[in-house]
Amino acid sequence: MVLSLLGLVVAGVLVLFYSRELFGVDILKNFFLQQLETSLRRKIEVDRIKLVVLPSIRLELTNVGIYGHDDPTHVVFSAKEIDIVLRLLPLLKKQVVAKRIFLNEPTVTLIRNRSGHWNVLAGMPSAAKDESAYQMFSRLLQIREATIQKGHITVTDEARPDGVRTTQLETVEMALKVYPGKAEGDLHISAALPANGAPSSFSLTGTIGLSESSSTLAAEEPYSVRPAFQFEGEIETTNLRLREAADFFGPRPVPPQLQGGASLQSRIRVAPGVAGYDVVLSEIAANVDELAVTGKANLAGLLTSQPTFSITFAAPSIDLRSLFTRIPAQWIHAQLPAIVEQRQLGGTVEILSATLTGATAPSPQLSLTGDFRIEKGMALIGNDRVPTQNLAATVSVEPGRIRVGKVTGAYGSLQITDGKALVSFLDDGPWMELDVSGDMSAADLVKFLTKTIRADKLTSLLAQSREIEGQTHPTFRLVGPLDKPEGITFAGGEVLAEQVSLMNPSLPQRLTAMRGRIVFSQTGGAQFDQVTANVGEAQLQFNGMISGGTPSVFQDFVIRAKGSASQLRQMVSAGTFPDDLLYGMVNARVQLSGPSGAPHLRGEIGLNEAKLVLPTLGEKPLGSPASLELDADVSKGIGLVISRLELVVPPLRLPLKGRITLGDQFSIDASLATGTVSVSSLPDWVYRSGFEAGNLEVSMDVKGTDAEWKNWRAGGWLALTNGLMTLKGVDGAVEDIYLRLKFSKNIADIKQLSFRIKDSDVSLSGALKNWTTKPVIAVKIESAQMDLDLLIPKGHRSPIREFLETLASTSQVSATATIEKGLYKHLRFGGLSGRLTIQDGMLDLDRVVAQSGTGHAAGRMVVRLPKGEPAETETSVRMTGIPAEALLQLLGANDQPVTGDMKLTGALRGHGRNPHGVLPTLNGKVELVLQDGRILKTEKRAIWKILSILNLPAVLQGKVDLEKEGLQYNRASATLTVQNGLVKTQNIILDSAVLKISAVGTYDMPTDQLDMIWAVSPFGSYSQFLKSIPLFGRLVAGDRKGLATALFQVKGSIDDPQVTYLPMKSFTTGLTGVAQLAFDLLKNTVMLPIDILTPQEEKEPLFDPSLEIQTPPSAPPPVDVPAAPAPAVP
Repeated sequence: MVLSLLGLVVAGVLVLFYSRELFGVDILKNFFLQQLETSLRRKIEVDRIKLVVLPSIRLELTNVGIYGHDDPTHVVFSAKEIDIVLRLLPLLKKQVVAKRIFLNEPTVTLIRNRSGHWNVLAGMPSAAKDESAYQMFSRLLQIREATIQKGHITVTDEARPDGVRTTQLETVEMALKVYPGKAEGDLHISAALPANGAPSSFSLTGTIGLSESSSTLAAEEPYSVRPAFQFEGEIETTNLRLREAADFFGPRPVPPQLQGGASLQSRIRVAPGVAGYDVVLSEIAANVDELAVTGKANLAGLLTSQPTFSITFAAPSIDLRSLFTRIPAQWIHAQLPAIVEQRQLGGTVEILSATLTGATAPSPQLSLTGDFRIEKGMALIGNDRVPTQNLAATVSVEPGRIRVGKVTGAYGSLQITDGKALVSFLDDGPWMELDVSGDMSAADLVKFLTKTIRADKLTSLLAQSREIEGQTHPTFRLVGPLDKPEGITFAGGEVLAEQVSLMNPSLPQRLTAMRGRIVFSQTGGAQFDQVTANVGEAQLQFNGMISGGTPSVFQDFVIRAKGSASQLRQMVSAGTFPDDLLYGMVNARVQLSGPSGAPHLRGEIGLNEAKLVLPTLGEKPLGSPASLELDADVSKGIGLVISRLELVVPPLRLPLKGRITLGDQFSIDASLATGTVSVSSLPDWVYRSGFEAGNLEVSMDVKGTDAEWKNWRAGGWLALTNGLMTLKGVDGAVEDIYLRLKFSKNIADIKQLSFRIKDSDVSLSGALKNWTTKPVIAVKIESAQMDLDLLIPKGHRSPIREFLETLASTSQVSATATIEKGLYKHLRFGGLSGRLTIQDGMLDLDRVVAQSGTGHAAGRMVVRLPKGEPAETETSVRMTGIPAEALLQLLGANDQPVTGDMKLTGALRGHGRNPHGVLPTLNGKVELVLQDGRILKTEKRAIWKILSILNLPAVLQGKVDLEKEGLQYNRASATLTVQNGLVKTQNIILDSAVLKISAVGTYDMPTDQLDMIWAVSPFGSYSQFLKSIPLFGRLVAGDRKGLATALFQVKGSIDDPQVTYLPMKSFTTGLTGVAQLAFDLLKNTVMLPIDILTPQEEKEPLFDPSLEIQTPPSAPPPVDVPAAPAPAVP
């Protein structure tokens, strides 16, 4: 079966090979011609077609000719031999697909006609041209290998409006190898170009592939088709004739200077562009005749109607005239050739970077720009054609102009150190602007300027200058048309001064170290630009314009100065400001305008590096920002008259407007209005007396005729709203401060001052007289609610203490105060009023009265306040009906041992000079009575320890609940004397329905030590019951009967003393000392016999005065009455 099939295939092949002999028709030739003509859509003629089967299926074509579509008689492609290796599978499907192709001696004729159509694409539908071109390259890249040998290509372009162009490529060799499975391959093409003399050729080596770009614009009919391929590789040319290449690719006419051949090596990339193809040449290394050139180039829009190109190149030094024989001067500008000839330009030029750009539409355009370096240059400058020699410069060629910079050389007698020029090609002709700089002595320059400029004040100053030293660098400016006689003229100049010094009658000292730039105009004006100099130690800087003519006028003329404040005072007006007002370094900026003889000044004086003392406002330290702004006029014969002076302390501005005269006679007549100022935004150095927030506003008028501010007359208003301040030692911020103050030279009228501390409020009004010398203050203080604890300073020293010391030493104060509702710790009171007097170092708080519930209080306090030393105070007080528990809390008790209504009268004095505190210095006397109260249970107190020793809570259980209700008393009294902190008493008596208690002894306050004897005896209806307590003994004196009494010794801290019962044996041996005194006190208090010392204990004692124990009364210790105020606690 297989053999039968094989036989049929062999038979079929033999029939194809010998079809012409068998049937008279060459089936094989007709088949392949039909396939090729269908694919190319062209008529094809072939002399001979041979199909070779082994070793591969290969088609051999001899003498092949392909005709054009528009002209079937014209052959556009011919080849002596074409050898095609075919793919088997497509061939079985009756499709001719080449695998390898070899073309021997092909001849190709490419023509783009006047309509812009290429002959190779003629006959195709317009919509299919792009796709056909793309398919053509796609099919080409399906071939594994393609080789061209000894080819010939003729390209004719008839579509260009400036004439037909033709070029030929001879000996074309091409080798293409396509990678399997990829739409790209390696390509090498070489060809020879027609040339007379030395041969000309080029070669391309790289990678070609299908176009990957999808952004290319649609083909621009009829001149281009959509790009189908891209190429990247290397190009090499040998003796490429520039004129022939420019004639074919560039616009016509080609300049005659463009001659020679170029041999180059470069990277090349051909890729689809916005329209057509873009060709980029990089890393170009070329030789044009003997000129070595490097650079890059690109061609955009290849195969379109408007291709453009750009070539950037660099080259070493070449003679300028030789360069213009190679590069047409008109490429820079059409007016340049005439300038080169008229000004006799010469020298050598190095091409640093030049760019030649061109376009063919809408009309041929060529332009050369770039940077060049000139050496050994020559030219004729100015109307008198002054020769310049040994010129060196950099030249930048731009569209429509040429810039020349870094010019050095010789210009006449001036040695040029720097210069620049600008040649602009205008419609009226070339225009030059030339600036040249050189060196000149300051003395020669002053002579020149005195003759040149015309400005009355400046010319006079220059003419009066003498002893001139230093060097200058002048610059001359020439401008005008280059193509007209007498066209170039002198247009001014400038001077750079360097360490110039001179003497001038208008200066107090020699001007030294003058540096800077001064620009002079033809009219005589002078522009000062960063001109600096020293006059003495002061540093000056000048900027601005002084116009020419008579009179000369200042125009934006600014003087900046930096120096010491003392030198500034001397320059403004000696003796105008006090020496201690301002010192340190200051910076000033003054702008002058108007006639130079009587200018107007607007200035600013920076005080950042100066110390400024502002009376009543504060002392600005070094480094804190501040400045003075002013408007003033210079008045001949008077001095400087200031119309506006504003102190700026960010964010505070203090504007003073009016008239301030600084000169031989000082005067001021001005007004100040600050507007609303936020206190919280003020600098730290401004004296704020604890103020943290608020809105402050000041309005005042000031008048005076001397510089001493204390002699000025001032009046106005001061207002503070929503103020907030904190004071050291005061618990709570002072809020909602509202102040309205009217002041004049000697009187400050406090219309209203109100504030709040927590829930307390204060309202104050009054007047302050002689506030500039020794103030006399009279105020009225009112409060609807006040916590007095807020006003008591906390800590060792406080601003309130220092403020009171200052008032006491420098002022006289009288004030009345009224508080409707008051609070001090737990003590509430109402109707508090008093009078305060401060003068001669003394504070006297007198006529103090208050009411607390049903109780009343009155007192006085006198304090001596020596400046910076411990205070001395004396206090007297009288209280009636004040709750005892409230007073104990005021004294710092942590518990509540006693209740009842208290009556207290006393006086104390003390001072703060003792290193151990105030307590050792206290002296005085206090009378104390308590009524209708209870002694509550406090286990650490002395009385409850005694009751516990007597076991009274248990004995009285069921009758009196001492644990819950405490010990009720009717009356308690004591007289206390204080000597150097030691409290003594001989008559503490407590009278209750249960017990009678008396006590004598001492309490040392500095050491917190008690030393007392307490006597306790049963009383009243409980006496018989209490006598059953064993500790109550009978005190016997001989045969006399005594009282049922218990004695206790109390020692230690007042909050937790040690209580000791005195045993029975003390009753039998008699009482002595303090115990005897306590017992006598108890007996005298009882007044009635409690119990007669008899065996019949059950009988009630009968009162018999003759049976009373006779104890001689003990004289009370002397009481020191305060004679002088004692110092307060510091």
